[in-house]
Amino acid sequence: QDQRMRMQGGEFALKTALAAVFMLQGAQAFNAFISAHSRSVLNMRIDTPGFTGRILPSSPAATMNRQRGASSQRRCCALRMASTVTDSDTLPSYSKLAKITIGKKEVNPIIGLFFLLGSFLWAVVLLPAVIAGYMWSLAFDRLRRRAVDFCVGLWAKGALVSLLYWPKLVGKENLPPPQEGVMYIPNHCSYLDIFTLSGVIPRKFKYVSKQEILAIPIIGWAMQMAGHIGIKRMDRRSQLQTFKETVESLSNGNSIVTFAEGTRSPDGRLRAFKKGPIKMAIKAGVRIVPVSICNLYRWMPNSAATPLAFPRNVEVKIHPPIDPAGRSEEEVLDYVYSCVNEGLPSFQQAVALPQAT
Repeated sequence: QDQRMRMQGGEFALKTALAAVFMLQGAQAFNAFISAHSRSVLNMRIDTPGFTGRILPSSPAATMNRQRGASSQRRCCALRMASTVTDSDTLPSYSKLAKITIGKKEVNPIIGLFFLLGSFLWAVVLLPAVIAGYMWSLAFDRLRRRAVDFCVGLWAKGALVSLLYWPKLVGKENLPPPQEGVMYIPNHCSYLDIFTLSGVIPRKFKYVSKQEILAIPIIGWAMQMAGHIGIKRMDRRSQLQTFKETVESLSNGNSIVTFAEGTRSPDGRLRAFKKGPIKMAIKAGVRIVPVSICNLYRWMPNSAATPLAFPRNVEVKIHPPIDPAGRSEEEVLDYVYSCVNEGLPSFQQAVALPQAT
């Protein structure tokens, strides 16, 4: 009887592994189809004149050179004057047709329906593939869990298509090799940031995210199975544990996305960066890639519970990575902040000289 049970157990494990392979192959084929056709079908991308994805000569490198030997107070000396254009002036007129207010949050029920279908329905459809990929990763790729990362990226692509938009990726040549673990540091202005980054950047990475996000049914479960890292922002012990887990994950070859502002910007403008992500990258010995998420705030600001309109003209700008080896925290922070800020449209750029926290 014991021998029969062992044989049945081995047969079940083999069938599970084969199912994982077939499901991931099917998902990969669908991913290739989405990537090949979404841009031409949606036709919702524009070009940004003057941005090449290379170091802007005005400040990132120049600021770093000027700041060598400077005081510990970080100054972002090259910030440009911000535009006075308001987000509400640029939303399409249809966004106001069904917009209501629930509590203190703006809601567009029609767009919200697309949002729910995009985020939860795709998550439900892909859940079997996520579970299969998780079991595969536990057996063969416990430290990186690339199969689950792939499913999460596919989920994000489906959500973008369901919202009828596809961001433009600028500076793709600045992306590190797929197998290199790096720290991505973008601005954070919208709940759609995670969908956008995971859907458009052709790399696999984990997020440092609020613990509440990881508790969301299905979506949070998938993030946990992929090895994303939760944090309780007001809990000092949780912050220390997050620091340790992030450094360990980076050291294992994973790439991590951290929002150095700590939370979403209330008005879309860039806020001061915290030093924690810089310290993590230095501790793990990995490069840092600054990222600017442009023109996404207006479509789902912090004051909205759903997107207020179908996003248009959204761009993700990848800046040249920086190796923190041999540089001070202040120099690295100045470079990353300046890159992110100058890559943003004027109405999202910082309006004051922020201090590091």
